[in-house]
Amino acid sequence: MTKYQGTIVLAIALFAVQGGAGVTFGDQAPEAVVIQAKAGYVTGVSANDIQIDGYSYRIKIGAELLDPEGEPLMESEGVPYPVTKIAPNSAVKFFLKAGEIQKMIVTFPQ
Repeated sequence: MTKYQGTIVLAIALFAVQGGAGVTFGDQAPEAVVIQAKAGYVTGVSANDIQIDGYSYRIKIGAELLDPEGEPLMESEGVPYPVTKIAPNSAVKFFLKAGEIQKMIVTFPQ
């Protein structure tokens, strides 16, 4: 996440300097377009949902699961890590779009 923070800040600064391309701060994008970043700890897991800090979130089919370095989590060579194997108390940073998790960075407990 930190390797992209500088790029995001630069993009926002350039957008603001150019006058926001006619967008005012009162304008809101539709929910389907807004991406929210959140963090928490896994408290439960099922095939299509994950509980983070006691709240249930739907996981988009094909959502990216990444390790803290940004590399895809793999169960074995070419096999994506199943969401159901994420251990409770794992720290996660996740990105929501339209109420679904699109991408999640997982740090397993030590």
